[in-house]
Amino acid sequence: MNEKHRRVLDALERREPDRVPVMDLMLEYATCNSILGKRPSSLGRWLASQRVSGILDRVFSHIDTGPAVDLELERFLFLGAEAAKRMGYDAAWLTYFPVLRYRDSKTMVDLFGRLSDVVVDGSGNLTNPVYRKGLIEGPEDWKAWDKRPLLRLPEKVNQAFSKVAKKYGGSYFIFGFCTYGLFENTWQPMGFERFAVALRKDRGFLKRMIGFLADLYCLLVEAMADAGLPGLVYTDDLAYRTGPMLNPRHIEELFGDHYRRIVETAHRAGMKVIMHSCGNITSLLPWIADCGFDGVHPLEPTAGVSLSEAKAAVGDRICLVGNLDVTHILTDASREEVFEAVRQAIREAGPGGGFILAPDHSHPRVSVERLRWMMEAAEEYGRYPL
Repeated sequence: MNEKHRRVLDALERREPDRVPVMDLMLEYATCNSILGKRPSSLGRWLASQRVSGILDRVFSHIDTGPAVDLELERFLFLGAEAAKRMGYDAAWLTYFPVLRYRDSKTMVDLFGRLSDVVVDGSGNLTNPVYRKGLIEGPEDWKAWDKRPLLRLPEKVNQAFSKVAKKYGGSYFIFGFCTYGLFENTWQPMGFERFAVALRKDRGFLKRMIGFLADLYCLLVEAMADAGLPGLVYTDDLAYRTGPMLNPRHIEELFGDHYRRIVETAHRAGMKVIMHSCGNITSLLPWIADCGFDGVHPLEPTAGVSLSEAKAAVGDRICLVGNLDVTHILTDASREEVFEAVRQAIREAGPGGGFILAPDHSHPRVSVERLRWMMEAAEEYGRYPL
């Protein structure tokens, strides 16, 4: 086991490593291209061009774009992997998300039943699609939905991550990501209003749908484990900035046992699992720890999550991961501000171990220079004993 793997494992198991580990989310073309000195891909520029996008609309209407998208997503997986190596991170969140299809140059549909808007930043980099609406209106739509492509996901995920683990697994600790979590993959294909109605009137349908998604997720966990990944990120946004999106009692009833089964599947396969949930999850932290997750991210400061409060509440049971703000600290802050933010985060969450320093999100405006300042500050302030 190399130094970086040991450092990350020490933090995840709430021991004091030699230094607070640093992790990043390799989820943006803009950031990865900037790190590697690469230009945006041709596809992004074509989609942003009014003339070329019209041609693409006609092409996309006549072909299955899935194979081409899957190849591009694998290319992005390796782009992020190489960028993480170049930066020297201890750990990286790498993504391969082979569920997207182009409906036209402005719209993507995914295998779970979501419509999303294609987004290209001002430099021609593709960025994360933005959810528009769901296509599953009820039990009959779900019953009729073609699930065969979903059942082929584990093989695709295994093949892509096997290649990246072979090439980069010795360079840093890889956390794999391949799909959203059970809550998001349930309500978004329906839309929140229809989901809320089903919660009141047809909970049996919701439980059947969630059961299928949980079974699929466990297969994906096994696929990533067999690929040689030491960890995964389970993402499921459970909260607004004001607090949980659902009554915690409903979250436990619908998802609790499935969360625990996903974590147990990962642990039996020798993997660590970080739970990612945006919003103010302070009140959910004890429940997340009870589910058995090894870490929790992003502990979003702009949503009012306090690292010191999180440390006091669950720091003896779960590793805290985050919480450097990407709206200012890692986009346009001064060097002194970045160093102070890192120092404060380590002071609040670092004592006794159980902390991994990381951005709270990815964002195309994140500054590579400030990411390097983040690492320098971790080296200065994060050596144990603190």
